[in-house]
Parts: sequence; structure tokens; C-alpha cells
Amino acid sequence: MKAGFIAVVGRPNVGKSTLMNKMVNEKVAIVSDKAGTTRDSIKGILNYGENQYIFIDTPGIHKPKHLLGEHMTNVAINTLKEVEVIVFVLDGTQEISTGDQFVNEKIQEATSTPKVIVINKMDLLSDEELEAKMAEIKEKLGEFDAVVTMSAQYSMGIPRLLDALEPFLEEGVKYYPDDMYTDMPMYKAITEIVREKILLKTRDEIPHSVAVEIVNVERRENGKDRYDINIYVERDSQKGIIIGNKGKMLKEVGSESRKEIEELLDKKIYLNLWVKVKEKWRKKKPFLKEMGYYIED
Repeated sequence: MKAGFIAVVGRPNVGKSTLMNKMVNEKVAIVSDKAGTTRDSIKGILNYGENQYIFIDTPGIHKPKHLLGEHMTNVAINTLKEVEVIVFVLDGTQEISTGDQFVNEKIQEATSTPKVIVINKMDLLSDEELEAKMAEIKEKLGEFDAVVTMSAQYSMGIPRLLDALEPFLEEGVKYYPDDMYTDMPMYKAITEIVREKILLKTRDEIPHSVAVEIVNVERRENGKDRYDINIYVERDSQKGIIIGNKGKMLKEVGSESRKEIEELLDKKIYLNLWVKVKEKWRKKKPFLKEMGYYIED
């Protein structure tokens, strides 16, 4: 029996959350095509054979432009200090960028931690392109303990990755029960579902300007529980977009969120969404702390 914590890192929007969800075969992390979707570290737990793999999905490592971005990058970098092995995810269809090299600089600071590179989206690469990508990795990023090709979207390459990680797990330990696939608190999962629906329906600056908070839960013994949730944006114009014409957008977000939350809770609920303006909240330390983001003093 072996177990270990595995940091899944990379620049924003390379498929880290999709990879982790496929590894544990459950929806643990919300997924969208927007950079910065993941804002906190999220654990996904896979029991495979006698071994337990605890994947930690992290925000994309980048040079932050505000306090929220600083929190996200700090979460990812701090995770590197607490794991048995680091999985560095690359988008195999794109040239290795300065962003990838910035991530590599940060993970190389964890000098004694084994590092495995995942070339994601291998289904879109020819053999020649894959060979060229291997050479580019060696030239621009250096040597790694293993290089694994995968397509997270189609679950291709999962056994290869598990085999590459297994030697770095710690022997004789198990951290979580067999039936547990995440340690995310239920209320956090609910707010993430609402945020995901907004991400999927909006574009430009809106996704990055949204925060979600449960402000009230009313338990009812003989009826549906009621959840009141605030959606925060930074400007009145953003509030109008999320509400939509005659409330259409907000109704869609609420309906789709409620259905998924009911599946999660295995019970019917009332879900009330309110959109509020909190100017420049991503730069305001007290509000970020109130929302549960870790900001250093």
C-alpha cells in the first residue's frame, strides 16, 4: 500500500482541472475555457489497486496583476512544498511559451521533489509533432523524471501517468477512506457550481470579475431547503450582463445551478441568486479575506 500527494501545475488554461477530473472519474474541479477558472487548490482522490493518489489541482501559475491573482499564484507555489511529486501540464498543441518557462522556474525551486511532465492533447499531435515537442521540452525546460503523453479530454494515457507516479508514493500509508473522492466542503462545491455556470455563459472580463458567496441557508424539515447566494461583480455594467434582458441570464444560471446542486445534495432545494456590485473587489484585501482567499499581510 502506497499513497502520495501530487501537485498538478501549469500556466492557466492548459487542461489541469480536466485532467484531475478524469483521473478521479468525478467532477471535482469546475472546468471552462477561461484562464483563471481554478482559484484555490482542490484535492481529487483516486484509489487504484492498493495505492492512493491524491491529486491537487492548482490555479494557473502566472505573474499576478491584482491581489486575487497573487493569491492564486501563491496557492500553487505553496502547494509545491507539500507534495511527493509535481505534475507539470503542457498544452501539446502550443509552442512552449514564456508562461510555461515561468512555471518551470517556480517548480525547479522545489529542488528535491520529483517532477513529471504531461504533454496534454496528444490526440491532436502526429508522431512527428510529438517527437518535436519532446525535443523542445529538453531544449527549453530541461530534464524531468518522466515525460507522459495524454489526452485528458478523452481519458487517454491515465495508466501511463499512474505508472510514472507510483515510484514516488510513500509506502505504508493511506490518507483518506476508499469512498472519498475529494475533501472539498459542500458549501464550497455549491458556490463553485454557480460560478462555473456564469463562466460558461459569459466572456471578456466578466468571468474574472465574479465572486460567489452563500449568505443564508434555511433548513426545512418538511420542505425544500433554501439557499441564498450573492454573486459579486465589480461594475454596474457587469451586473446588467449577468442579470440579462428581463432577467434571462440569471434565470438560466439559477436553473442550471439548482439542478446540479440537487444532484450533489440528493434533494430538492430553492436557490435564490442576487447580483451585487463590489467595486474593484479583486484588489481589496479585507473583502478577499472575507471570501476565504488567503492573502498575506
